[in-house]
Amino acid sequence: MQEFEEDYYATLGVEESASQEEVRKAYLALAKKLHPDRFPNDPEKRIVAQSEFAKVTRAHDVICDAESRAEYDAVRLLTRKRQSQTNLSAVSGESAEDIDGQPIDSISRTTGAHSPVGNEFEEDNINIKWANKHLARADDLFRRRNFKEAETALKEAIRLVPTDPRYHNKLAEVYLARGWKTLAMTEVQSALRNDPKNSEAKNLEAKVKALAREKTISQQINKPKKGFLEQLKEILTRKL
Repeated sequence: MQEFEEDYYATLGVEESASQEEVRKAYLALAKKLHPDRFPNDPEKRIVAQSEFAKVTRAHDVICDAESRAEYDAVRLLTRKRQSQTNLSAVSGESAEDIDGQPIDSISRTTGAHSPVGNEFEEDNINIKWANKHLARADDLFRRRNFKEAETALKEAIRLVPTDPRYHNKLAEVYLARGWKTLAMTEVQSALRNDPKNSEAKNLEAKVKALAREKTISQQINKPKKGFLEQLKEILTRKL
C-alpha cells in the first residue's frame, strides 16, 4: 500500500496540533537557514541545502493548506491503525487477553475495530485524491513549460497510484517535451501494461515511434557524402 512516508510535522519541527501561524513561522525560520543562496561558493553545501529546502517547502505546502493537511492527517491515522492491527496479529491468537480478561480477538469481532479491508479501501481513496491533485498541478506546470517540476509531481502521483495509466501518459508527454524519447516510451509501455487498450497510450506510442523514425531519416539525409577518393578506396577494399 502506497502512503506518505515523510513526517511533515517533524520536518518543520512543529507539533501535530500546531496552528497555521506556528507552521508559517517554523517554515520561514527553516527556509532562511536552509536556502541554497547562502552557499554560493560551496557546491557541496549548496546541493545539500537544495535537498533540505525542497523537503521543508513540500512539508509547508501540505501542512499550511487546510484541505491537504486534513487528508495528510487521515493517511497518518490510517497508517497507525494498520500498524496497530499488525501488532494485534502478532499477539498469540485466541489466548491473548486485555487487562479485563476479555479475549482481544473477541473484542475485534464485537466492535468491528481494526478492519484492514476497510482501512485499505479508505486509504486507496485518499491516495487517488492526492495523485489526482499532483496530476492537476503537473498539467498547470506543463502549460507553463516548467517541465522539471511537472516531472516531480507526476512521479509522486505514480508513487501513490502506480497502476493508473493517466499519470504515466502525462509523464511521457513531459519527457517528449524535453526531447527524451526513450524515457517517454518507457512510461508509455508502463501505461499499456496497466491498460493494454488505453487509446491515449497507443497514440503516444505511435508519436514516439514516428519521432524516432524522423530522427533516423534526418541523420541519413544530413550524413556527409563520401568523396570520390573515399568511394574508390571503399570499392578496392571490398574487392580485396
